[in-house]
Amino acid sequence: MLRLVYRLAPRRLYRGLARQATALHPRLVVDIGGGAGLLAAELAAQERRPCLILVVDPDTGLLADAPSSPLIERVAAVAEHLPLRSGSADVALFHDSLHHIPDPEAALVEAARVSRCVLVDDFDTGRLAGRLVALMERLSGYPASFLPPSRVGEILEGLGLRRVSIGGGSLPATYRLLACREELES
Repeated sequence: MLRLVYRLAPRRLYRGLARQATALHPRLVVDIGGGAGLLAAELAAQERRPCLILVVDPDTGLLADAPSSPLIERVAAVAEHLPLRSGSADVALFHDSLHHIPDPEAALVEAARVSRCVLVDDFDTGRLAGRLVALMERLSGYPASFLPPSRVGEILEGLGLRRVSIGGGSLPATYRLLACREELES
C-alpha cells in the first residue's frame, strides 16, 4: 500500500522542500526515511549546483524503487543509527518520515550529529487536518509517533542548532522546520 501512495504522490509535493534544501548549497544531503527516492529525484533535478543525495531507509523494497543516478546513493539503515561520520553532511532532512520512525527523538539526535542543518517537513497534529492524517495512519496500521513542531524545535535547539525558520510544509496538514548550527549565507 505504501508503494502505491508514493507512486501516486505528485512531484510538486517535493519541489518546495527540494528548493529550500538546495538553497543551503549542500554538498551532501541525507534524505532520512526517503523510501522510494521521490524527494531525492526532485533534489537531483534542481537547477542549483548538483549535490550528492543519500537516501536512507530501512525498507530495502522501497529503496529498490529509488531512482538510479550518479547523484543518488541508496543505503539501508535506520534513522536512529545513521552510518555516517559526525558532521559529514550539510543537510539531513525528514519529509513525511519522522513520525514513522520508532524513536523520533533519537532520529533527530542522529540527524543533528551528522549534519550542520536539519530540515523537517512532517504532519502537525495540532491542526485538524494533521489529526485526521494521524487517525488514518493509525487505522491503517502504520506505526506513528507524531512530535509537535515545538518539541522538534526544542530537541534541535538542545543539540546546539538554532531554529532558522518554521512555517507551513508541503501540505496544509504539515509544518516545515529548519534548524542549523551556524549562520547561513543566502
